[in-house]
Amino acid sequence: MSLFPSLLTVGINLSYLGRYLEAYSKARTADALTALGSLRPAEALLILPGSPSNIQSYRSDDLDVEKGDDNSDDGNLVAKPGHKIDRVSVDLLEIGDVVRVLNGFSPPCDGTIVSSAETLFDESSMTGEAKPVKKGTGDQVFLGTINKSKVVDVRVDTVDGTTM
Repeated sequence: MSLFPSLLTVGINLSYLGRYLEAYSKARTADALTALGSLRPAEALLILPGSPSNIQSYRSDDLDVEKGDDNSDDGNLVAKPGHKIDRVSVDLLEIGDVVRVLNGFSPPCDGTIVSSAETLFDESSMTGEAKPVKKGTGDQVFLGTINKSKVVDVRVDTVDGTTM
């Protein structure tokens, strides 16, 4: 009969161990999600229609060379005739806006590619896939993925809080 109290003690300790492991894994998951949220860009290059008097092209000397500067993009930062490119906070984006995603940058929201350029996106943060995925017009791109090739224009399909 002295075996019963020992088994009871072991069972209770295993129960506590299970609760501890569950709480630990939840905390690590929350930390990972917070880290993923920090990958979200703070600003986006919004393509806007403009009148001929205020048409401008986007040029910036403060772009990071490793993230894709305007020299490596062969002048693709110039807006189409009748449009202009403005740098805006991603909090101001709405569904249907068109944003430019440079080489080395992440889309500010989930969206659909609307430019005719074919590019490669690194989706390893979402899928674990080591190889970049080829994307073209009409293909979906997601927040947290990274454009590894040409500059593309993306129509915003979801905004903050509803993204994947």
